Amino acid sequence: MSEFKKDEKRAAPFLEMKKVSKIYTPSRQHHIKAVNDLSFTIDKGEFVTLVGPSGCGKSTTLRMIAGFLRPTSGDILIEGKSITALGPEMRNIPMVFQNYALFPHMTVFENIAYGLEAKNLPFDAVAHDVAMICQMLNLVGTETRHPNELSDGQQQRVALARALVLKPKMMLFDEPLSNLDPRLRIQTRFEIKRMQQLLGITVLYVTHDQAEALSIPDRILVMNRGTIVQEGRPRALYDRPGTPFVADFISNANFFDGFVLSASAETIQLSIQEMEFTVSRNRCSTFVEQDDSLLVAINPISVGMSPFEGECGFNQCVGIVRSSLFVGQSFEYRVNFGDETIRVLHPNLLGGVREFEEGTPVILTFYPESFNLYGREVDHHER
Repeated sequence: MSEFKKDEKRAAPFLEMKKVSKIYTPSRQHHIKAVNDLSFTIDKGEFVTLVGPSGCGKSTTLRMIAGFLRPTSGDILIEGKSITALGPEMRNIPMVFQNYALFPHMTVFENIAYGLEAKNLPFDAVAHDVAMICQMLNLVGTETRHPNELSDGQQQRVALARALVLKPKMMLFDEPLSNLDPRLRIQTRFEIKRMQQLLGITVLYVTHDQAEALSIPDRILVMNRGTIVQEGRPRALYDRPGTPFVADFISNANFFDGFVLSASAETIQLSIQEMEFTVSRNRCSTFVEQDDSLLVAINPISVGMSPFEGECGFNQCVGIVRSSLFVGQSFEYRVNFGDETIRVLHPNLLGGVREFEEGTPVILTFYPESFNLYGREVDHHER
């Protein structure tokens, strides 16, 4: 049995991007590399979010997978077979857009049925499939309306239904919820996740929204300057960002200069803003020795705040509140920390938490086990 397993070939990933690049040449003297030697895989039935700053190549990547753009170089494979030379009509990889892209002169039924009718299916089969998808997405009763007679949430569900009715093996989403209000965003993202799990569809989902990026996928790909800089499960990536760029983009981390006072095989004794901390060496992305300098990332949610009552304890210091914002689920503070300020997110526990006004002295409590340390040689663009 063990011999068989050793020789058994691993199934090809559902989607594979192999060193894909896309270069735009607006003039002979100028070119723009939107996607740079990009490689990643997605397994069958996996839900993956692709995140990164504007202009990093996310939407270009989706459009190359959908067939709307042709890569300058590299190969795109579905289930081990190249689709790079195929047009979008040959791929059956529908894409849901930010602006819905519904036909305004068509009814809901006609919009949803459009792709099925393009396949010349019998009307009875089209009507059956449209009815089923309308029931699944709570669109029953809207079939005769036009897009301008629908709410934003209903329009987005019609766009989703038009894609799902084609029974695709894979779907692409490009900022699909950005036009919705916060309540509808939450409702619709759960709907998308439910449908994906119910139908076993493979999904690649582009978003700028941190809550979406972390809450719905099996895995996150973080993109910067046309390539993937880190990938992983949402919590692992949030807790252990591999670079300062990822720490900044995913958790809006605070960054401070650190100085290594001493280092052993297990721990690093670190000085930050005249405070000393003992940090596990596995929190550091690079090898360091005594007297080295580091960049320290501290997640705003991992800093405790409490009233100042005259003395500090272990891993604590006094700070003065410089600004305070109430953002519903938490208070967002900026507090003096040495000669700099630190951003702190303090949970609002159903009104049971005191709000600290500007100028109030507070105790800051740090948890070094949550620090992430990076070498100073990191490219400054990674911030």
